[in-house]
Amino acid sequence: MKTFEYDILSFQVKKQKDYDAMRSALNARGAEGWEVITAEAGDYGYTTFLKRESLRKKAGSE
Repeated sequence: MKTFEYDILSFQVKKQKDYDAMRSALNARGAEGWEVITAEAGDYGYTTFLKRESLRKKAGSE
């Protein structure tokens, strides 16, 4: 059975260069196998929710 792990990243976005920093951080996470599930816009930026398949097997699934 596949298992997943999750992470949350927050980005403060006020200027165009902030989007570049956000893109760079998400690309770095993508290279580690993370995938953005969703992103929510807030008053001061974005919160992104990520997941990737866990290397750990669930107990009893072997």
